[in-house]
Amino acid sequence: MNPTSPTDFWDNLSAFSNPVPHDVLSALGALGVEVLRELSRPDSTEYLARCPAHLALTGKRDRRPSFSVNGTTGLFHCFSCGYAGPFIQLVEDSLGYHRVEAFQWIARHGVYRTVEDFGVAGDAEEAVRVTEASLALFTPPPANVCARRRLTPDACRDFGVLWNPEKRRWILPIRDPFTDELWGWQEKGRRFFRNYPTGVHKARTLFGDLAWSGEVALLLESPLDAVRAHGLGIGGAFASFGAHVSEAQMRLLKARCRYLILGLDNDQAGRTARDRVHDRWRPRGLPIKFLDYSHTTAKDLGDMSDADALAAYANAHHPWHRRR
Repeated sequence: MNPTSPTDFWDNLSAFSNPVPHDVLSALGALGVEVLRELSRPDSTEYLARCPAHLALTGKRDRRPSFSVNGTTGLFHCFSCGYAGPFIQLVEDSLGYHRVEAFQWIARHGVYRTVEDFGVAGDAEEAVRVTEASLALFTPPPANVCARRRLTPDACRDFGVLWNPEKRRWILPIRDPFTDELWGWQEKGRRFFRNYPTGVHKARTLFGDLAWSGEVALLLESPLDAVRAHGLGIGGAFASFGAHVSEAQMRLLKARCRYLILGLDNDQAGRTARDRVHDRWRPRGLPIKFLDYSHTTAKDLGDMSDADALAAYANAHHPWHRRR
């Protein structure tokens, strides 16, 4: 078998999308990530370090330990630049490996356990259970609030978007992609953001019309941008709840469309994530185009005028015609 040709093995390894080394601290050292602090918890240890992707994503070095790696799950996150993902992604990015090579590297360091890329089932942080009744305190978003974000009330209703009138925040449901069961929600306001309950598996699903299937899907970062696209008449608009697009989310998209337009944010983090998704999934038989940002300085589709947003979608281009 040729480890430099990973496309033959990706589907077989989908159950091992987050292999965790037996000794995460030692593996971090082997990757050149210097751990500066350890935070011990009852069920795991968090390793704090300077973010290895900070310079590439922001143009500046991480001068504070903003980067955290969980010693049990291997999941990492930079609280400053947003770089996040499963441990195998850190290996790929640090060593320039393909997925299979990264899996083999982790195996040589002694696999501790393997879990799906959306986290560890049964995490203690997920003791909070939500039901449809949990949404009773929220209301449909007021018309003036929708207008400020260029959202139509009908699009908000179609995607189940609600409003917290007391705190003036958007409520964006997170649902099981197969049963539509409510898992929680993302709450967004002015300079405020949180996922509820803590640890909800948003990377296991997509935001959008989960019953949709069709020719072309559009993937965006922000749920509100997906609502905006839907209101403009763009079908198959989904959001990944952030720049990190998980393997589970891509499998859901591949099952729903024949063609994908990537509309991740027009910033360094978004372009890096966009290129990573393309390089991994185009060889797996999913044709991909990029949303066209060439005619605008907008960071995302939500910042564009209606005309610019529709033009960005209509003029989506192949990667070899990149227009940064």
